Amino acid sequence: MKLVDFCIRYPVTVIVGVLLALLFGVISLFRLPLQMTPTVERPEISVETVYRGAAPQEVEHEIVDRQEEKLTSVQNLREMVSTSSEGRGVITLRFDWGVNKDVARLDVAEKLDLVQEVPLDAERPVIRAVSSDEETPIAWIIVQTMRDINEVRLEAEDVIKPRLERIEGVGSVLMFGGEEREVHVVLDYQAMTARGITITQVREALLRENRNTKGGNIDEGKKRYLVRTVGQFTDLRQIEEVVVATQNGRPVYVRDIAAARFGLKERDRDIRASGVPTLGFGVLRRTGANTVEVMKGIKGEVAHLNSVYADKGIQFRQVYDETDYIYDALSLVTDNVYEASLITVGVLLFFLRSVSSILVIALSIPVSVIATFVVLDALGRSLNIVMLAGLAFAVGNVVDNSIVVLENIFRHREMGKSRVQASLDGATEVWGAILASTLTNLAVFLPIIFVREEAGQLFRDIAIATSISTALSLVVALTIVPMMASRVLKVGTEVSRYPRLNRILDVLQLSWLGEAFSAGLVRWLFWLRQGVRRRLLVAAGMTLGSLGLSFLLMPPIDYLPKGNRNLILSIVKVPPGFNMDQIDRILAELEQRYMRRPEIERLFAVVRTESPLLGVIVKREYADIQGMQRMVRELWQLSGGIPGVRAVFVTQSPLFRRFRQLVGGTNIEIDVKGRGLDEVREVAAAIEQQVRPLPGVNFVDTSFEWGSPELQVTVDRKKAADLGLAAGEVGYAVETLIAGTLAGRFREGGRERDLTLIGTARGDMRTQGLDNVIFYPPKGGPLRLTDIAAVQEAEGPTRIEHIDRDRAIKLTVNIKDEVPLQTAIETINSQVLSQVRRQLPPGYSINVTGQARDLDQTWDSLKWSFLLALVITYLVMSSLYESFTYPFIIIFSIPPAMIGGVLGLRIMHTIEPTVKMDILAMLGFIIMAGVVVNAAILLVEQALNHMREGMAPQDAVIESARNRLRPIFMTASSLFGFLPLIMSTGPGSELYRGMGAVQLGGMVVSTLFTLILVPTVFSLWIDAESALLALRGRKRKRKEAPGELAPGVPSHQPPEAVAAAVSDGPVHRDRD
Repeated sequence: MKLVDFCIRYPVTVIVGVLLALLFGVISLFRLPLQMTPTVERPEISVETVYRGAAPQEVEHEIVDRQEEKLTSVQNLREMVSTSSEGRGVITLRFDWGVNKDVARLDVAEKLDLVQEVPLDAERPVIRAVSSDEETPIAWIIVQTMRDINEVRLEAEDVIKPRLERIEGVGSVLMFGGEEREVHVVLDYQAMTARGITITQVREALLRENRNTKGGNIDEGKKRYLVRTVGQFTDLRQIEEVVVATQNGRPVYVRDIAAARFGLKERDRDIRASGVPTLGFGVLRRTGANTVEVMKGIKGEVAHLNSVYADKGIQFRQVYDETDYIYDALSLVTDNVYEASLITVGVLLFFLRSVSSILVIALSIPVSVIATFVVLDALGRSLNIVMLAGLAFAVGNVVDNSIVVLENIFRHREMGKSRVQASLDGATEVWGAILASTLTNLAVFLPIIFVREEAGQLFRDIAIATSISTALSLVVALTIVPMMASRVLKVGTEVSRYPRLNRILDVLQLSWLGEAFSAGLVRWLFWLRQGVRRRLLVAAGMTLGSLGLSFLLMPPIDYLPKGNRNLILSIVKVPPGFNMDQIDRILAELEQRYMRRPEIERLFAVVRTESPLLGVIVKREYADIQGMQRMVRELWQLSGGIPGVRAVFVTQSPLFRRFRQLVGGTNIEIDVKGRGLDEVREVAAAIEQQVRPLPGVNFVDTSFEWGSPELQVTVDRKKAADLGLAAGEVGYAVETLIAGTLAGRFREGGRERDLTLIGTARGDMRTQGLDNVIFYPPKGGPLRLTDIAAVQEAEGPTRIEHIDRDRAIKLTVNIKDEVPLQTAIETINSQVLSQVRRQLPPGYSINVTGQARDLDQTWDSLKWSFLLALVITYLVMSSLYESFTYPFIIIFSIPPAMIGGVLGLRIMHTIEPTVKMDILAMLGFIIMAGVVVNAAILLVEQALNHMREGMAPQDAVIESARNRLRPIFMTASSLFGFLPLIMSTGPGSELYRGMGAVQLGGMVVSTLFTLILVPTVFSLWIDAESALLALRGRKRKRKEAPGELAPGVPSHQPPEAVAAAVSDGPVHRDRD
């Protein structure tokens, strides 16, 4: 082969190429963005609208319904889900996987612009394209101070938050805590009534005066003047000088009926750290930014802020750093790579007993792996735990080609050839086999790369990293290995000089066992060759038995690994209607209970009316898998028995968190939808009641709760009209008195703030006091609210959900860690949902969504990907061999690997229950399908080489099994380099342990079975082909002269050679 000959002749050129590859690989390594997990672009866009003070019903009717009506026509929309809660409406648009989200976002924005009659009080909708990089903060920073937290918030809004947002790589910064500053226009109702001024008049006057207006341009001489009328409020006195009306020729100013002053918005959430009120900043990374570099910038900015604000009594503390987990996980997987490399190199010494061979292989590993970073950088990929796990597994695969080449060179050296000739002949003889095995390894990754679902995006990094390193290993095996071997490889002169070491290796290697196994294998194959029935029974038994056992023993399927973050969230479920003070007291009680545990490093509390929570950060020395599971159980126990609390859901924060997912762990979401809310409530309640006691269920959470207390004011329109009042005017009065009415924006410095009309009693109102609210109507004297309206207590929902504009309720079923997701889905479907569906009225439906739907879609994609990988592998080998027969024989090595993978996973699950048959373990089966054929390719390739040299086909098959036994065992044994990855228990290991167990188990079983199954199937095919050719020959002889042989076949060749020569297809094409 010319490439091999060139590399042997020009070693300096090869060395220069290696050095350049290593140099650019190291440079690319430092250029790659470093992050926890691969970026996942989910086809979701959210629209969030804030409508302060509005009940869920008002948010639904005045905001969400109008937006949904327009958004229904968005292109490629698959599902539209909305939630209307107090003061907030959120619509989530789900598209088909692979949609262009930039185009979809523009389409959503255009449709929202068409929405008419939006309440003035409602804020502008915020559109977010969901990405995994933009969902979870990589850092949390809190403020420690003795100053008033609202005063500090002003500084944070103007200076601190903008400084954090300017850090390179930061996408946005979330700020929590304190109360937002606004301008209050405090109305004096008595003064307004005395002058006949209504709230509507005041509001319209402020809106009319509070604006800047363009005036065009004026050209004069050489100058052009831009004309604008400046009217926006920048000072409180400007507000008070606004004329509301003119009475008897005299103006009525705002100051006559109200006072303008700075105030605070109503409190809707608080943040506490270790029991102390604080401000919190959540820093989100920009997509594609290097997490480590961003974190360096954050820490530098925090240090700078501390130096600036030390004299002001403000201190900043970073309480969460995602790079801690990343560093631990990357350190673990890097150590595993080193250990895997040492084990792989040790296998060579074990079999070849040549120290110089170690030098050859030891160079091939770093070159293949480090050069991979050049391509990854060019493709714009990131360096993450999943990517490094793929490279760690690739270490065992990248040396396969080098081992095959080196072992064959070693064999030629043992035949007495010189180093140069042995290197040339050895590499040239097997280059076809390693090309075939490399292409099959690459072929299985093609379907994975095109899987669009969430799991497919996670797989893509493993597929790309492994494919690149495997392709580079082929180049290394055909260039560096023969060049190095021609210079340094020695045979029988290294270990033999140390008799004691030689004897130790003899004992460890169990040479006698290997020889006995080789002799037994040959005898077994000779025995099988003597009868067709024996071979048929063995081939059918091994193949069908492997497939049948794989199907029977296949464990239930889970979705993605949960990860092992040292963060636990306790979500508190309180009765509807609890106010902030009561919720604050509940969380304070939980904090006191939790702080008794010495394993807890710190706590933080998010006090809010909807889903208040307590975050628990566990000390790293207690944060192993078992420690975190134990901690979750103990916090469950500590959370019980708090008065007024309906439930506390304690879950570990997941590594792969879905957008807006709060409850961690494995969840099954059940959507019940229909046109009538009462019917949907009944169905959802029946499902919840039946699912809750099922085995394996932690808890069931519902998105719908009835019982939120309301005070409904119903205006008597006739009485109000007789007094000169409109129903809307009464509504404005009540809104202004209690919540305040937005009347525009006020510019303070460079920041705009809400300008709100409020009543003098705002914040002090009680339910009894609402009856006694005094009105001063234009006609008549003062009167109470109850004189013109009925005030009654009622109950309403805490939130209202829609799915595709139908009323809906979502049930979230949290599953225990030991229960696979597939098992839980089947149990719920068979025992609950199937019966409930049969009783559903027309127009109502029940759907299982969330992780369950994702698992179903991903499993379907992977099944087709696996079948497609087999087809591609077969077609690639058919092209290489110019035959459809030999690839078919090679494919028989896959069924034994399947049962091996299943057994490996089950054994690993027995050792460590957290290792499950999840999506990443499924990927292990697909990768394994491309790897296990390597041994079969070696056997078939060697048998064809023997047949080309004139050996009888049946003898060639048996001889190939004997000759290739050592390299097959060497490549299989090198896979024990997976052991460090499989047995490690540190951060991030939960992502790849299952995948490693599948590959290792599959390779071990497949290697043993392949040595018998592939020669047996090959032998059967030779007999079948010979029989067909003999039958064809007899028909041909009737037309030919007696004694004439087939064309081109010498009369002295054995019958097998005659049969081979008569074959229509070539045995193997010449690769040289």
